[in-house]
Amino acid sequence: MIKEVDIVDANPFARKIEFIEDNVVKGFLKFLIMYDKMEIENIQVKEEYRGEKIGTKLMGYLLSIAIEEKVINITLEVRISNEIARNLYKKFGFREVALRKFYYGDEDAILMEKQVM
Repeated sequence: MIKEVDIVDANPFARKIEFIEDNVVKGFLKFLIMYDKMEIENIQVKEEYRGEKIGTKLMGYLLSIAIEEKVINITLEVRISNEIARNLYKKFGFREVALRKFYYGDEDAILMEKQVM
């Protein structure tokens, strides 16, 4: 089951969805919706549950929220070395649009974007 949960955050645009199974939070996705734009801040799946398509389910749910909220585009940054995440995003129609040098301090990030509307 995926559900949106309340988060204590200073940012009023911040939201979070969790994938819960057998009363265990197996993964989550934190994002911002700022008017007609969405930014994915963090997606995590607990290591022992990786390979169960939880990230795919969270992304699918997120896209349904984006459509419901009339979001125009979604952006995110991902480590250049994180091929698994980059492939997941590409599967959902994200494209690589820019390189952010030293975004993570020790590593560059790729800015990815998806047009929704």
